[in-house]
Amino acid sequence: MTRMLWRIGAVVAATALFHALAGGAGAAEEKFLRIGTASLGGNYFPMGAALGALIEQKIPGVKATPQATGGSAFNMTALEQKEMEIGLCQGPAVAAAVLAGKTPSVRTLANYNATPQHIVVRAGLAVSSVADLKGKKLEMLAAGDGVEVVSKKILEALGIAWNDVKAEYSGNRVQAASRLKTGQVDAIIDGTGIGGAWMTDLVGDGSRFKFLALTDDEIQKITAKYPEFAPMAIPANSYKGQAQPLKTVGNWTVIVVRGDLSPELVYALTRDIIENQPFLKDRHKYFADLRAENIVGAVIAPLHPGAEKYYKEKGVLK
Repeated sequence: MTRMLWRIGAVVAATALFHALAGGAGAAEEKFLRIGTASLGGNYFPMGAALGALIEQKIPGVKATPQATGGSAFNMTALEQKEMEIGLCQGPAVAAAVLAGKTPSVRTLANYNATPQHIVVRAGLAVSSVADLKGKKLEMLAAGDGVEVVSKKILEALGIAWNDVKAEYSGNRVQAASRLKTGQVDAIIDGTGIGGAWMTDLVGDGSRFKFLALTDDEIQKITAKYPEFAPMAIPANSYKGQAQPLKTVGNWTVIVVRGDLSPELVYALTRDIIENQPFLKDRHKYFADLRAENIVGAVIAPLHPGAEKYYKEKGVLK
């Protein structure tokens, strides 16, 4: 009898764990939150870890765990398929998924960290503009990664066909950095925070790589075709060897969630994330510009009702 009771108890526990991990309906779904980030070595995983720590501190009984993933586009699909509850995504990847009708249930929670696109090219190449990237090997990290999505959009907006460049898929930023440094790949278009560890390491002392700036006409073409982008600048001396400011475009990093999460939970998540910005900033500098006002006029995937309630209470939205 004791052995039978033990087996029954084990089955019950295993079943409960399965539903929690699978994001089943009800309380189990809301007590285990999987946070989709990107590949290890970039900034998204530590940002996801900071969010997880905050959520666990502020919402009793909730376990929030960051997961390394294939990046922004992967996260959008995983949310739609209920394989995670929260995702960190570049704005262009969110827009691509929404416009394609692939993620009808994914909802926005907050915007933070306007990330400028860094167009980095090996110094020895005769490349002085984006048009000169034709025929060059461009790093995309992984198929569907935000880097690939953004690169396609920028090139397309500037009249450069996808088959005019040679897409390279190194798998993650660690491998990409190695292949860029050894000359196996020529360039990368990467939206990342200014002074980020991966970009700073890649550029090094400034002798191996150079940055390309966009012209005003190029910026206008990109923002007109893809309104999720906005003009930005990378200040002079943000990296070694970069003596001049660089005009470019940038986009928001978006915190997105599953649409079937309860309004009460998402309201609490939105409130705690926005109102504990110093906690997040202390753990990752890319939360420095997190604020409620970022949501105004910049919603790509529809707002979750729980998040919308919070923003209306704050007076940010009517």
